[in-house]
This record gives sequence, structure tokens and C-alpha cells, in this order.
Amino acid sequence: MTAAERFSRIVSLVADLTRGERAGDDAPSLRELARYHGVSDRDIAADLVTLTVLGENSDADWLLSLRIWQQEDRVSISSQGPFRRPVRLSPEEQLAVQMALALDPNGSGLAARLASLWSGEQVTTASADQADAPVILVRRAVRQHVALEIDYAGETDREVRTRIIHPYQVAESGVRTYIVAWAQDVGAWRHFRLDRIVAVRMTDSHFEPRSDFEPMVQPRDAFRPQGSTERVTVRFRAEVAPWVTEFYMEHEREADGSVLVHFDATSADWLVRRVLEFGPDAEVVSPANYRDAVLRAVA
Repeated sequence: MTAAERFSRIVSLVADLTRGERAGDDAPSLRELARYHGVSDRDIAADLVTLTVLGENSDADWLLSLRIWQQEDRVSISSQGPFRRPVRLSPEEQLAVQMALALDPNGSGLAARLASLWSGEQVTTASADQADAPVILVRRAVRQHVALEIDYAGETDREVRTRIIHPYQVAESGVRTYIVAWAQDVGAWRHFRLDRIVAVRMTDSHFEPRSDFEPMVQPRDAFRPQGSTERVTVRFRAEVAPWVTEFYMEHEREADGSVLVHFDATSADWLVRRVLEFGPDAEVVSPANYRDAVLRAVA
């Protein structure tokens, strides 16, 4: 088994067991996990040791807030990181949901909103009837010019950080929701992903709107690098193409069904994390120094 394949199994362990714990499922045994993943009990035990070590000293955002519990042969894993985000549906699953709603006399309104959301590639301001509780709170803060206190699991942070932000816009790009805000701790504009916010709280502090606010208008506005960047091309296998094309609007489809995505990378470490999240389903095409960085990470 390659390092990339083992990495994919570990990611799956965290995601599956986190969802199971939130659903109230019983903790599975080592043997059950081993049977499900087609490996030995010893392999799963080794994965748990790896997770424990990485969770204590990691740059990987999906390991933030990781908690591992084991009693006898029962295992529980939970994470407050990106696995809080909503489930992504494949195009076939989306169509099935829309067809089911079309057959429901009361489902036409929701079906129309879902069709608009799933098919659109433009950035739109999140509406109240689409929003969940955190978005409603943020939108209220935007209208009233109220500072927010958020617990944020950033990509480069080793742990969840509490930050004070001045929110200016809630925008949607594909399946992701962003908050365009002035970050008080760094004194600069930042785009905060909603799925990385663990908790959000209103403060008693009001702020005066700044004149240098630049709203998100199109998908590429979600990435505004602060320093120099380098163009990196990554190929994703056809099996993950439905999810990749949801995340990255600017892409090229190949004849074999794979997808090429061009990243403006600020560092090799950042790009390695993006690629390893997809395990063996992603590979760096160019430049060579970024490809070598990924190979060193899984060696």
C-alpha cells in the first residue's frame, strides 16, 4: 500500500467517524473498521497512532480540533475542522433530489432554488431563506456594522484561533460561502470561509465602514494573494471530477474525464496540503519543484 493510499484511508477514518459520532452511532471496533477498509486490525491501530502524533503537531487544517478516544477495542474520532461543512452531492445525486422535489406538490419552490444554486457559477449574496444560523448572524452584523468574534480553523493555523473581524459581505462562490471582512488582528482584508468557522458571536462593538472595501463579484475574487504567487497545474482523476469542478470554477476537462486545475500558489506547503486532501486522485503536472514537494511529503 502506498503512502497516498494510507493517507486517503486516514482521512476517511476521520470523516466517517466524525459523522457517526454526531449522528449518535455506537463507536465501531477496530475489527469492524479493519473489515470496512480491507486491512488488518494492526493497520487501523497504526493509523490511530499516526493521527495522535500528527494532531499534536500539524499544519493540516483537517486535523485541527482532532479528538481520538479508544476504550478496549472501540474507537471514536471527531474533528471540528472542515468536516462540519455540508455534504457535497454528485450531479446524479443532485438530479435525483430535484426529481423527487418535482414530484412533491409543495417542493417546486425549493427545487427551483436548489437548481439555481447548483447550476450557477456567479458569486451571489446569500439570501436569508438559504442561510443557516451562522450566516444569519453574520448578515445581521454586516447590516448593523457590528464586530464579530469568531473561532476560526485557518489553513495554516496549528489550532483554532479566536479572532475579531469587521464583516462587510457574505458571498457564495460555487458550494462555498465566504465572509469578506477586515481582520482586526492583522489589520488587513481577509476572506473567511464559513465552513472553517467553528463558532461566531456578536460583540457590543460597532465599526465605521472603510472606504477601501472591495466586494467579491466573481469566483476568482475569492483568492487575492498578499504576496508573490506561482502558477501550478494539478490533474484530478475522473472519479473526483464532479467535486473538483464544484470547488474550482476555472478548470479544463480532458478527454479521459480528468480535470486540470491551475492554482496561483503562494507556497509549496499550501499546494501540498491541497493535493494531499485528494490522496491518489490528484497529481501535480507542473512545475517540477511543486511536484517534487508532494512526492517528498508522501515518501
